[in-house]
Amino acid sequence: MAPAAEAIIAATGGRGADSVIDAVGTDASLTDAINAVRPAGTVSVVGLHDLQPFPLPALPCLLRSITLRMTTAPVQRTWPELIPLLASGRLDVDGIFTTRMPLAEAVTGYAIAGVRSGEQVKVLLTP
Repeated sequence: MAPAAEAIIAATGGRGADSVIDAVGTDASLTDAINAVRPAGTVSVVGLHDLQPFPLPALPCLLRSITLRMTTAPVQRTWPELIPLLASGRLDVDGIFTTRMPLAEAVTGYAIAGVRSGEQVKVLLTP
C-alpha cells in the first residue's frame, strides 16, 4: 500500500476514509484511492485518466462494497468566476502549478503535462 493510503488508514484508526476523490488521474492515484476508502465508502474520480486499460481490482471492490463514481468536471463553466480570482491573486495556486509558460508555448506545455512524471503537477499558460 502506498504511503498516502497508509496515512489515511492510520489517521482513521484503520477504518479508511468515507469518501476519497481522485483528482490526479493516474493508475497509482486510483489504486491509492481504492486502498484508502473504508468498506462501503465512495471513490470519486474526476482526474482525467489516459486511455490505457486499468486493471480494476474488481473483487476487492465488490467484497468491500465500494462505490466507484467517475465524471468530468464542467471546467469551462467555472472560468468566468475563476479567471478574475486568478488575475487578482486572491486564489493561491502556487502549490498547484509547477510550470508556468507563455500561451505561445502551449504545445510544449501540453507535452509536459502529458508525461505525468509526478514532477509536473499542472502547467499554467499565461497570455
